[in-house]
Amino acid sequence: MQRVSWWTELVGAFGRFRYGTVTGGIAPTPIKAEWLNMVQEELVNFILAYLPELDAADNTQLLKAIQAFGAAYPLKATTLAGYGIVDAYTKPETDWLLSKKANNSITLAGYGIGDAYTKAVIDALLAAKQAAIDNLAATKQDKNTALMAANGWRLDKATGFLEQWGNGYCPPDATTAAINFPTPFAEVYNCFGNKVTPNSQDGDGNAAGALAISATQYQLFNDTVAYGATIHWRAIGRAPGY
Repeated sequence: MQRVSWWTELVGAFGRFRYGTVTGGIAPTPIKAEWLNMVQEELVNFILAYLPELDAADNTQLLKAIQAFGAAYPLKATTLAGYGIVDAYTKPETDWLLSKKANNSITLAGYGIGDAYTKAVIDALLAAKQAAIDNLAATKQDKNTALMAANGWRLDKATGFLEQWGNGYCPPDATTAAINFPTPFAEVYNCFGNKVTPNSQDGDGNAAGALAISATQYQLFNDTVAYGATIHWRAIGRAPGY
């Protein structure tokens, strides 16, 4: 598009058409074929952009073209496509995708979750860890433990070797009732004792001691006929569980 001043200098301010005056010696702006053709083609091009052809009998073609233009470019779009948006789901597409999901699934798989462990898998992993812990507890070599007392014991937890000791009084020429070991044996290998109160008048010397009568009990004996004796004893064997 261009003003008529492009083709003639006989124009008013800003390149507009002007009237002429005979008395003032001012010529009017001439009607230039170039300008008329330009205006005609501008209008024709706009009409043909929206209508199939020109129609000499229809003087509303420009109006129809303007209306078609307005329909093609609404003031406010109502759809994603109307705004040219291509990276979003429409409502029907979203409804369809949601319809493929369970309303209230009860499993990870039901929601399509693949980056989490199920309860069964976690339980199995924890059970394997517990089994490893139990195995370590069963095979580890614990430190020795003992009861440090006058009647006590010492246990080697690596081997199950159990040693016990103690003392007690036994009347003359007697055997005591059964006495419990400080802690039970599984098996007694040896049990012995000796009196620590010798008397020079006893003709049978140190005829006193201890003997195991079961894995849990022992007895003290004293063959001295005239005097009671304090007997210190010791027993060795295998602890329960070994």
